[in-house]
Amino acid sequence: MCKLFEGIPSTKINELFSHLAVRVVELKKGEILFKSGSKITEYAFIISGRLAISAYDADGHRKIIEFFDSMDTVAISLAVADVESVAISVEARQDSEVILFDANKILNPVGKPSEEHIRLLRNITKELARKTVLLGRKIRIISSRTTSERLMKFLIEESVRRGSKEFDIPYDRQALADYLCVDRSVLSSEISKLIDKRVIESRNNHFKLL
Repeated sequence: MCKLFEGIPSTKINELFSHLAVRVVELKKGEILFKSGSKITEYAFIISGRLAISAYDADGHRKIIEFFDSMDTVAISLAVADVESVAISVEARQDSEVILFDANKILNPVGKPSEEHIRLLRNITKELARKTVLLGRKIRIISSRTTSERLMKFLIEESVRRGSKEFDIPYDRQALADYLCVDRSVLSSEISKLIDKRVIESRNNHFKLL
């Protein structure tokens, strides 16, 4: 179960959902959940599938900022912050099923909130802190000037996070290029160079640091 519901008895979750009037939405691949230019008042918990946050650059090209898989949350900070208009969109990268929470119902309960509601608020605070840490990680990575440096920072951080020098990443080449904010062909070239130099081994989304 997602850390968003940590400490909440499973027998109480349906009751909490009913009180918060959450809704379940099924998305087809390519379907937009939150549209750029709109106000986001809900955040999504992914039951299954994969969602992506994307934005458009000055030339009108879409860039994927981040991917989110099952048991993760999407747009929680934007919904809680009550931002009038967002410059990102959220779409399904696979057929997906999500639960949508109304931020206002969570932050402004009617009457005395239940213990489960209070626990959910605490877990949301932790989730926001976790998202901030992940954002800081990405900033550290893309602050590097070259594609090779960005790639190696990313791989080293993944290695440390997983406790192994050999691991799979959740991105294909295009998705990894989008995450690192680099051109895909340049990224592929740099991966080949690092393989030739015996710095890494790689096949598809599997990497090993040498």
